[in-house]
Amino acid sequence: MSPSSADGAYSPAFLEHLTRPRSQGRLESATHRGEAVDGVCGDRLWLDLDVRDGLVREARFRVEGCPGAIAVGSALATVAVGRAALPEAVGSGDLEVALGGVPGAKRHDLRLATQTWKAALRTPTD
Repeated sequence: MSPSSADGAYSPAFLEHLTRPRSQGRLESATHRGEAVDGVCGDRLWLDLDVRDGLVREARFRVEGCPGAIAVGSALATVAVGRAALPEAVGSGDLEVALGGVPGAKRHDLRLATQTWKAALRTPTD
């Protein structure tokens, strides 16, 4: 069973990422940068990555959007560190687990995060 919250309640982990976002801001040493926009609600998520030897060493995010986008961006930056710099290395399931579930109305933010992850991997800064 998915850790999704059908009743719309935020899990403690979701609330923690929302109220105390991790790795927020621009990463000046980024080797990769990407962004994505949710075409339905307009949320925008940016992800900066420092990739060395095929692994994400550091990640930072910036967001313009709803509480779900903030929490998911924070989870993305946290989950990405130590992962292989491959599109399949971070998926919506990884983010949902890190957040202890995502309410149905905020699930679109999981798609935004995975699109941003893939965009960052496609966009080296050099």
